Amino acid sequence: MDTALILKIEHRKGLISDYESAKHFLEQSDLLRQLLAENFQFESYQLMNRLNEIAEIPFTQYIPKVQEWLAILNSLTACDEGFSLTKKKDYILSCYNGMLTSLFIRMEYSNHKEIHQGINWITKYQRFERNTPTEWNGSGILRYGGCLKAIPCYIGIVKSIIALSEYKKSIYYQSNQIVESKFNQGIDYILNQNVYLRKSTSEPITNYITSLSYPFTWKTNVIEILRMLKSNGFVNDSRCNFAMEYLKSKQKDNGIWYANAGYKPKGWILFDKPKESSLWISQEIQEILEISNNNCPLE
Repeated sequence: MDTALILKIEHRKGLISDYESAKHFLEQSDLLRQLLAENFQFESYQLMNRLNEIAEIPFTQYIPKVQEWLAILNSLTACDEGFSLTKKKDYILSCYNGMLTSLFIRMEYSNHKEIHQGINWITKYQRFERNTPTEWNGSGILRYGGCLKAIPCYIGIVKSIIALSEYKKSIYYQSNQIVESKFNQGIDYILNQNVYLRKSTSEPITNYITSLSYPFTWKTNVIEILRMLKSNGFVNDSRCNFAMEYLKSKQKDNGIWYANAGYKPKGWILFDKPKESSLWISQEIQEILEISNNNCPLE
Protein backbone atom coordinates (compact mmCIF):
# COMPACT_ATOMS: atom_id res chain seq x y z
CA MET A 1 0.00 0.00 0.00
CA ASP A 2 1.37 3.41 -0.95
CA THR A 3 2.22 5.63 2.00
CA ALA A 4 -0.09 8.37 0.65
CA LEU A 5 -3.05 6.04 1.15
CA ILE A 6 -1.82 5.08 4.63
CA LEU A 7 -1.69 8.81 5.38
CA LYS A 8 -5.23 9.33 4.12
CA ILE A 9 -6.57 6.50 6.26
CA GLU A 10 -4.71 7.72 9.34
CA HIS A 11 -5.87 11.29 8.71
CA ARG A 12 -9.50 10.19 8.43
CA LYS A 13 -9.13 8.36 11.73
CA GLY A 14 -7.85 11.59 13.31
CA LEU A 15 -4.42 10.12 14.00
CA ILE A 16 -2.49 12.57 11.80
CA SER A 17 -3.58 16.19 11.90
CA ASP A 18 -0.64 18.34 10.79
CA TYR A 19 1.85 18.65 7.98
CA GLU A 20 4.91 17.85 10.09
CA SER A 21 3.41 14.51 11.08
CA ALA A 22 2.43 13.84 7.46
CA LYS A 23 5.76 14.75 5.82
CA HIS A 24 7.32 11.32 6.21
CA PHE A 25 4.37 9.65 4.47
CA LEU A 26 4.42 12.24 1.68
CA GLU A 27 8.16 11.93 1.13
CA GLN A 28 7.96 8.12 0.92
CA SER A 29 5.00 8.03 -1.49
CA ASP A 30 5.73 6.64 -4.95
CA LEU A 31 2.34 7.89 -6.12
CA LEU A 32 3.00 11.46 -5.01
CA ARG A 33 6.40 11.33 -6.67
CA GLN A 34 4.66 10.53 -9.96
CA LEU A 35 2.09 13.27 -9.42
CA LEU A 36 4.77 15.89 -8.81
CA ALA A 37 6.74 14.96 -11.92
CA GLU A 38 6.58 17.64 -14.61
CA ASN A 39 5.55 15.17 -17.30
CA PHE A 40 2.48 16.99 -18.57
CA GLN A 41 1.67 20.18 -20.43
CA PHE A 42 1.33 23.26 -18.25
CA GLU A 43 -1.95 24.35 -19.76
CA SER A 44 -5.11 24.89 -17.75
CA TYR A 45 -6.89 21.57 -18.31
CA GLN A 46 -3.99 19.24 -17.60
CA LEU A 47 -2.76 21.34 -14.68
CA MET A 48 -6.26 21.39 -13.17
CA ASN A 49 -6.50 17.61 -13.47
CA ARG A 50 -3.06 17.01 -11.96
CA LEU A 51 -3.79 19.29 -9.00
CA ASN A 52 -7.19 17.70 -8.48
CA GLU A 53 -5.42 14.36 -8.15
CA ILE A 54 -2.84 15.78 -5.75
CA ALA A 55 -5.63 17.34 -3.66
CA GLU A 56 -6.88 13.84 -2.78
CA ILE A 57 -3.79 13.35 -0.62
CA PRO A 58 -3.95 15.17 2.73
CA PHE A 59 -1.57 18.07 3.47
CA THR A 60 -0.23 18.33 -0.10
CA GLN A 61 -1.35 21.98 -0.16
CA TYR A 62 1.72 22.78 1.97
CA ILE A 63 4.22 21.45 -0.59
CA PRO A 64 6.03 24.44 -2.21
CA LYS A 65 5.81 23.02 -5.73
CA VAL A 66 2.06 22.52 -5.32
CA GLN A 67 1.65 26.14 -4.25
CA GLU A 68 3.63 27.22 -7.32
CA TRP A 69 1.38 25.14 -9.57
CA LEU A 70 -1.75 26.57 -7.95
CA ALA A 71 -0.49 30.09 -8.65
CA ILE A 72 0.12 29.17 -12.29
CA LEU A 73 -3.34 27.63 -12.59
CA ASN A 74 -4.93 30.70 -11.03
CA SER A 75 -3.13 32.93 -13.54
CA LEU A 76 -4.40 30.73 -16.40
CA THR A 77 -8.06 30.47 -15.31
CA ALA A 78 -9.22 33.32 -13.02
CA CYS A 79 -11.32 35.94 -14.79
CA ASP A 80 -13.67 38.74 -13.79
CA GLU A 81 -16.63 36.57 -12.76
CA GLY A 82 -15.27 33.12 -11.98
CA PHE A 83 -12.95 30.53 -13.50
CA SER A 84 -12.60 29.62 -17.17
CA LEU A 85 -10.16 27.22 -18.82
CA THR A 86 -9.52 29.92 -21.42
CA LYS A 87 -9.34 32.74 -18.83
CA LYS A 88 -12.12 34.47 -20.79
CA LYS A 89 -15.31 35.00 -18.83
CA ASP A 90 -17.32 34.41 -21.99
CA TYR A 91 -16.23 30.75 -21.77
CA ILE A 92 -17.10 30.06 -18.15
CA LEU A 93 -18.68 26.59 -17.95
CA SER A 94 -20.57 25.28 -14.93
CA CYS A 95 -18.50 22.13 -14.54
CA TYR A 96 -15.05 23.70 -14.78
CA ASN A 97 -15.93 26.76 -12.71
CA GLY A 98 -17.16 24.39 -10.01
CA MET A 99 -14.10 22.14 -10.23
CA LEU A 100 -11.62 25.01 -10.13
CA THR A 101 -13.43 26.77 -7.29
CA SER A 102 -13.47 23.52 -5.29
CA LEU A 103 -9.80 22.91 -5.97
CA PHE A 104 -8.63 26.32 -4.78
CA ILE A 105 -10.78 26.00 -1.66
CA ARG A 106 -9.51 22.51 -0.81
CA MET A 107 -5.92 23.59 -1.33
CA GLU A 108 -6.42 26.70 0.84
CA TYR A 109 -5.26 29.04 -1.90
CA SER A 110 -4.33 32.45 -0.55
CA ASN A 111 -6.17 34.68 -3.05
CA HIS A 112 -9.68 34.79 -1.63
CA LYS A 113 -11.01 37.18 -4.27
CA GLU A 114 -11.01 34.62 -7.10
CA ILE A 115 -12.60 31.96 -4.89
CA HIS A 116 -15.45 34.29 -3.97
CA GLN A 117 -15.93 35.15 -7.64
CA GLY A 118 -16.25 31.45 -8.48
CA ILE A 119 -18.84 31.01 -5.73
CA ASN A 120 -20.71 34.15 -6.74
CA TRP A 121 -21.00 32.88 -10.32
CA ILE A 122 -22.65 29.71 -9.01
CA THR A 123 -25.11 31.50 -6.73
CA LYS A 124 -26.01 34.08 -9.37
CA TYR A 125 -26.16 32.04 -12.57
CA GLN A 126 -26.20 28.28 -11.96
CA ARG A 127 -29.66 26.69 -12.22
CA PHE A 128 -30.71 24.02 -9.71
CA GLU A 129 -34.21 23.55 -11.07
CA ARG A 130 -35.74 22.94 -14.47
CA ASN A 131 -37.39 25.39 -16.82
CA THR A 132 -36.00 28.50 -15.18
CA PRO A 133 -34.07 31.21 -17.04
CA THR A 134 -30.51 32.24 -16.26
CA GLU A 135 -29.03 35.69 -16.61
CA TRP A 136 -25.76 34.26 -17.92
CA ASN A 137 -25.27 34.65 -21.67
CA GLY A 138 -21.65 33.63 -22.17
CA SER A 139 -21.12 31.99 -25.54
CA GLY A 140 -19.27 29.00 -24.05
CA ILE A 141 -22.41 27.88 -22.21
CA LEU A 142 -24.34 27.86 -25.48
CA ARG A 143 -21.58 26.17 -27.46
CA TYR A 144 -20.66 23.29 -25.18
CA GLY A 145 -23.81 21.26 -24.63
CA GLY A 146 -26.11 23.97 -23.34
CA CYS A 147 -25.13 23.79 -19.64
CA LEU A 148 -28.02 25.99 -18.57
CA LYS A 149 -30.86 24.92 -20.86
CA ALA A 150 -34.37 24.10 -19.60
CA ILE A 151 -32.92 20.91 -18.10
CA PRO A 152 -29.52 22.04 -16.76
CA CYS A 153 -26.47 19.83 -17.28
CA TYR A 154 -26.27 17.37 -14.39
CA ILE A 155 -22.48 17.44 -14.34
CA GLY A 156 -22.55 21.22 -13.89
CA ILE A 157 -25.04 20.89 -11.05
CA VAL A 158 -22.93 18.28 -9.25
CA LYS A 159 -19.63 20.14 -9.63
CA SER A 160 -21.26 23.42 -8.54
CA ILE A 161 -22.81 21.86 -5.45
CA ILE A 162 -19.49 20.24 -4.53
CA ALA A 163 -17.94 23.72 -4.73
CA LEU A 164 -20.63 25.16 -2.44
CA SER A 165 -20.15 22.23 -0.07
CA GLU A 166 -16.40 22.82 0.13
CA TYR A 167 -17.00 26.55 0.56
CA LYS A 168 -19.41 26.07 3.47
CA LYS A 169 -16.80 24.01 5.33
CA SER A 170 -13.86 26.28 4.54
CA ILE A 171 -11.98 29.12 6.16
CA TYR A 172 -13.35 31.42 3.45
CA TYR A 173 -17.00 31.07 4.46
CA GLN A 174 -19.14 33.50 6.40
CA SER A 175 -22.81 32.80 6.99
CA ASN A 176 -24.67 33.58 3.77
CA GLN A 177 -28.36 32.86 3.20
CA ILE A 178 -28.01 32.97 -0.59
CA VAL A 179 -25.33 30.29 -0.51
CA GLU A 180 -27.40 28.19 1.91
CA SER A 181 -30.52 28.49 -0.25
CA LYS A 182 -28.69 27.58 -3.46
CA PHE A 183 -26.95 24.68 -1.74
CA ASN A 184 -30.24 23.27 -0.47
CA GLN A 185 -31.81 23.63 -3.91
CA GLY A 186 -28.94 21.73 -5.49
CA ILE A 187 -28.98 18.97 -2.90
CA ASP A 188 -32.70 18.50 -3.41
CA TYR A 189 -32.22 18.32 -7.18
CA ILE A 190 -29.55 15.61 -6.81
CA LEU A 191 -31.60 13.60 -4.32
CA ASN A 192 -34.68 13.82 -6.53
CA GLN A 193 -32.60 12.14 -9.25
CA ASN A 194 -31.89 9.30 -6.81
CA VAL A 195 -28.28 10.50 -7.08
CA TYR A 196 -27.55 9.12 -10.56
CA LEU A 197 -30.79 8.13 -12.35
CA ARG A 198 -32.92 9.77 -15.00
CA LYS A 199 -36.39 10.65 -13.74
CA SER A 200 -38.02 9.65 -17.02
CA THR A 201 -36.53 6.16 -17.44
CA SER A 202 -34.69 5.32 -14.17
CA GLU A 203 -31.61 4.65 -16.29
CA PRO A 204 -28.20 6.18 -15.38
CA ILE A 205 -28.03 9.87 -16.32
CA THR A 206 -24.80 9.31 -18.27
CA ASN A 207 -23.05 6.18 -19.48
CA TYR A 208 -20.11 6.85 -17.15
CA ILE A 209 -21.85 7.92 -13.94
CA THR A 210 -21.80 4.32 -12.64
CA SER A 211 -18.10 3.88 -13.41
CA LEU A 212 -15.99 3.07 -10.37
CA SER A 213 -13.09 5.44 -10.92
CA TYR A 214 -11.02 7.70 -8.69
CA PRO A 215 -9.88 10.46 -8.49
CA PHE A 216 -12.64 12.32 -10.30
CA THR A 217 -12.44 14.01 -13.69
CA TRP A 218 -15.14 16.27 -15.11
CA LYS A 219 -17.03 13.01 -15.69
CA THR A 220 -18.60 12.80 -12.26
CA ASN A 221 -19.60 9.41 -10.90
CA VAL A 222 -21.69 7.89 -8.14
CA ILE A 223 -18.74 7.72 -5.73
CA GLU A 224 -18.04 11.44 -5.98
CA ILE A 225 -21.70 12.38 -5.57
CA LEU A 226 -22.29 10.09 -2.58
CA ARG A 227 -19.07 11.30 -0.94
CA MET A 228 -20.37 14.87 -1.09
CA LEU A 229 -23.80 13.83 0.22
CA LYS A 230 -22.18 11.84 3.04
CA SER A 231 -20.01 14.79 4.08
CA ASN A 232 -23.16 16.91 4.46
CA GLY A 233 -25.26 14.36 6.33
CA PHE A 234 -27.63 13.38 3.49
CA VAL A 235 -26.49 9.86 2.72
CA ASN A 236 -29.18 8.31 4.94
CA ASP A 237 -31.93 9.94 2.87
CA SER A 238 -33.99 7.19 1.25
CA ARG A 239 -33.32 8.74 -2.16
CA CYS A 240 -29.71 7.57 -1.82
CA ASN A 241 -30.74 3.93 -1.43
CA PHE A 242 -30.40 2.92 -5.07
CA ALA A 243 -26.90 4.42 -5.29
CA MET A 244 -25.80 2.85 -2.01
CA GLU A 245 -27.08 -0.55 -3.09
CA TYR A 246 -25.29 -0.14 -6.40
CA LEU A 247 -21.96 0.33 -4.63
CA LYS A 248 -22.63 -2.64 -2.37
CA SER A 249 -23.37 -4.81 -5.39
CA LYS A 250 -19.93 -4.10 -6.84
CA GLN A 251 -17.98 -5.37 -3.82
CA LYS A 252 -15.96 -8.49 -4.57
CA ASP A 253 -15.87 -11.62 -2.42
CA ASN A 254 -12.54 -10.52 -0.95
CA GLY A 255 -14.17 -7.33 0.38
CA ILE A 256 -12.50 -5.06 -2.20
CA TRP A 257 -13.84 -3.05 -5.14
CA TYR A 258 -12.21 -3.00 -8.58
CA ALA A 259 -11.70 0.08 -10.73
CA ASN A 260 -13.35 0.25 -14.13
CA ALA A 261 -11.36 1.06 -17.23
CA GLY A 262 -12.55 4.30 -18.75
CA TYR A 263 -11.84 7.92 -19.55
CA LYS A 264 -8.27 8.96 -18.83
CA PRO A 265 -7.33 12.58 -19.64
CA LYS A 266 -3.88 13.47 -20.96
CA GLY A 267 -1.32 13.47 -18.17
CA TRP A 268 -3.55 11.43 -15.85
CA ILE A 269 -1.86 9.30 -13.17
CA LEU A 270 -3.74 6.16 -12.14
CA PHE A 271 -4.29 5.61 -8.42
CA ASP A 272 -5.76 2.13 -9.03
CA LYS A 273 -5.20 -0.16 -12.01
CA PRO A 274 -8.39 -1.41 -13.71
CA LYS A 275 -9.48 -5.01 -13.03
CA GLU A 276 -7.23 -5.28 -9.99
CA SER A 277 -7.86 -4.82 -6.28
CA SER A 278 -8.43 -1.07 -6.02
CA LEU A 279 -7.34 0.12 -2.62
CA TRP A 280 -8.05 3.84 -3.15
CA ILE A 281 -11.56 3.26 -4.50
CA SER A 282 -12.25 0.72 -1.76
CA GLN A 283 -11.25 3.24 0.90
CA GLU A 284 -13.62 5.86 -0.57
CA ILE A 285 -16.53 3.42 -0.73
CA GLN A 286 -15.84 2.11 2.77
CA GLU A 287 -16.13 5.68 4.07
CA ILE A 288 -19.45 6.17 2.27
CA LEU A 289 -20.93 2.84 3.40
CA GLU A 290 -19.36 3.06 6.87
CA ILE A 291 -17.69 -0.34 6.52
CA SER A 292 -14.83 -0.81 8.95
CA ASN A 293 -11.38 -1.78 7.75
CA ASN A 294 -11.67 -4.98 9.76
CA ASN A 295 -14.62 -6.11 7.66
CA CYS A 296 -13.17 -4.86 4.38
CA PRO A 297 -9.39 -5.31 4.63
CA LEU A 298 -7.12 -3.00 2.69
CA GLU A 299 -3.92 -4.96 2.32
